[in-house]
Amino acid sequence: MKKLLLALIASSLVLTGCSNSSHILNLSLSPIPYSMNLDKSIASHLSVAVPTNDFALSAKKDGAISQVLLYYKPDKGDKVIFMAAYLFPQKSFDKLKNPNQPPSYGQEVIRRNGEVLSIAGPSDSIFDPNSTDGKNITALYDTIYKASTYSPAP
Repeated sequence: MKKLLLALIASSLVLTGCSNSSHILNLSLSPIPYSMNLDKSIASHLSVAVPTNDFALSAKKDGAISQVLLYYKPDKGDKVIFMAAYLFPQKSFDKLKNPNQPPSYGQEVIRRNGEVLSIAGPSDSIFDPNSTDGKNITALYDTIYKASTYSPAP
């Protein structure tokens, strides 16, 4: 009886894991060699673009290898910038740290192979927190600073 119960529990855990993974999409952050693991329903609101503004030029001067903006398209209205992602050589990123100022290029999320992936996200949602878009933004915000959200590109 115990073996049957253990087998049923194990089978249920496997099936639950499989069903959850079918709701996950890997959104490429190319040219940054990472992707974000996101719920498909939220990922459908997102698009990635390489910035070309003055701030992007400053990031490049400061050593950024690559950078992207992640846009969020609400159910109604125009898309908005949700976050920026940067890839820096470790030495360049470390030189930019100043304990007396907020980080210019976001928070370090991953340090790997001599490079740092940093994320600069919102400080607050511009959407009503009870709306679908507000809930999506909150869910995104809860994940963007976790290393487990990102997978290295092959």
